Amino acid sequence: MVTAMTFNAPNWTDLSTPDVDASIEFYRDLLGWEFATETTEMGDYHVATVDGQQVCGMMKQPAEMEGAPASWTVFFHVEDIDETVESVGAAGGRVLEPPFEIPGGARVSVVTDPTGAMFALISSEPSGEGSWYSMMPGAVCWTETLTRDPETAANFYHEIFGWETAPDDSGYTTFLLNGEGVAGLLPMPDGMPAEAPAHWSVYFTVESCELTERAAVDLGGSVLVEATEVEIGHFAVLEDPAGAKFDIMDFSMSEKPAAV
Repeated sequence: MVTAMTFNAPNWTDLSTPDVDASIEFYRDLLGWEFATETTEMGDYHVATVDGQQVCGMMKQPAEMEGAPASWTVFFHVEDIDETVESVGAAGGRVLEPPFEIPGGARVSVVTDPTGAMFALISSEPSGEGSWYSMMPGAVCWTETLTRDPETAANFYHEIFGWETAPDDSGYTTFLLNGEGVAGLLPMPDGMPAEAPAHWSVYFTVESCELTERAAVDLGGSVLVEATEVEIGHFAVLEDPAGAKFDIMDFSMSEKPAAV
């Protein structure tokens, strides 16, 4: 079983936002999150939970990011962050921020893959030993990267994390670690603007995509992709009032699979 402790698997996400109070209010009302604030030398870090399970973090954007939209970052747990960062460069990726220590002793680095998708590496887990992915409403249920060069991206993540690929007939590829799905790979949809960069997306579980879409709009957010039926339910792409894009998923099938 892939857990929050598994090396080379996703295990955290956080939001950098220009207005933390407004973002807390939006996601609390939309996804039912509760928040606890940790005061650190880097500033206040707000940890969201649902039914006692940690979901994500939230922090005010640094001053140098003023004017930029809010954004979600996906973190991958690695055993040796220095070695992994070296591998990123050797495999054609870029190191945006070399490893640095964060409060609590973990070390973090921000990098991109060769197609430009940004993500973070973390040397210790910010969540517990159980599964991070969950179909509990409000929790993270999946993450995937969208890119215009899927082959290059797949080769990169195989080299960095040892991921294998399992493509399906629709063109979607599931990344496998030790035979279990850990993330997805999707060619950039035709309708995406040419300037849209490759990126990692995070999915949150909801009871109903359609109802959550309406609630997001009422709370000042936007619907970028309306609820779309897939084999396991429906997904939609939303944007919060500060510009952060995220996905939602409902598992509206008769028999739900076990969480990853």
